Amino acid sequence: MRCVLAVGALVAGLVAPAAHAQPSAVESALEAAVARDDLAGGIATVRNGATVTTMSAGYANPATGAPFGPDTRVRIASITKTFVAAAVLQLVGEGLVDLDAPVERYLPGLLHGAGIDGNAITVRHLLRHQSGLPEYFDDTTEPPDSPVPARDYVAQALAKPRVPPGGPVPVYTNTNYFVAGLILEAVTGRSAADEITRRIIVPLGLTHTYFPAPGDTGLSAPMAHGYEVVDGHRTDVTAAEPSGYYTAGALVSTGEDTTAFLAALLDGQVVGPADLAQMRDTVAWPLHGPQFRYGLGLVSIDLDCGIRVWGHGGDLPGYHSIAVAAPGRPAVAATFTQGTPGVTSLANDPRLAVLTAAYCPG
Repeated sequence: MRCVLAVGALVAGLVAPAAHAQPSAVESALEAAVARDDLAGGIATVRNGATVTTMSAGYANPATGAPFGPDTRVRIASITKTFVAAAVLQLVGEGLVDLDAPVERYLPGLLHGAGIDGNAITVRHLLRHQSGLPEYFDDTTEPPDSPVPARDYVAQALAKPRVPPGGPVPVYTNTNYFVAGLILEAVTGRSAADEITRRIIVPLGLTHTYFPAPGDTGLSAPMAHGYEVVDGHRTDVTAAEPSGYYTAGALVSTGEDTTAFLAALLDGQVVGPADLAQMRDTVAWPLHGPQFRYGLGLVSIDLDCGIRVWGHGGDLPGYHSIAVAAPGRPAVAATFTQGTPGVTSLANDPRLAVLTAAYCPG
């Protein structure tokens, strides 16, 4: 199913219309993945200048047969990190945060533990996952059923061993972005959610994007349900306590909004040129393969056809997303509302197949 919209002047022109992605190829990639792996559904958006094309396969709610629409909300999970990093870089541009200052300057006494020293971990280390901070949440952790303060999760992480190597190679942990969110709050005196909303979501007119309040375990309509296979059965796993994700992954959004954000970011509409260059200063990220590099909340992906795109992926139970853009080319977002069996990294993920279909259709 495909829907084509012309969007308003706010985002028109942020991506040059001359370089067209291929919606038909994207739609085919969506349909193939949903059919092959019996997924609940998938939705993709291609933003090409003032034209936004949304495609889908499967259902937003298989139980009722409700279809996806252009404004269908999903949990965008770790794509949240790019919003957070952009807000921090705005503070850098305003002289309120120094990327190479220790976290101790902004959050005295927070980071301590075996091999962990807040004086030795910088803001840049957090945003590029080079801090060595342990993961606050793992396979043995019970998801919260009521709101939990972000500092409690950081304390939970600090009780674990430091992550090796914690040096030049990124070791991805969500704790880094919990701490980044706490820095936003310490510097601005506002909640991280309010600050990101004020700085990015409202100015860009991202009307379908929001941080759920603690205790708000659902998604605002229209929304897609998320599913995973549990004990051999497709199970609705939509409900989740958002404080467990915080600034590492709590945002709810749409493909229209995430592509508008990334197009604006790469066009210099969110942070200044020097700060965008910092975000795009990457290091090798071998977790996913040689074509992936991690910057400050931005991942670069070198597609097989030689095109480099910039964005971020995100995974939470029931929601597996990616959103990317490239200067002079369309922005693309995709979400599958059920995990794909056998996926071990983005390199063999159907989301990468969607990107390849969009940018490398030949």
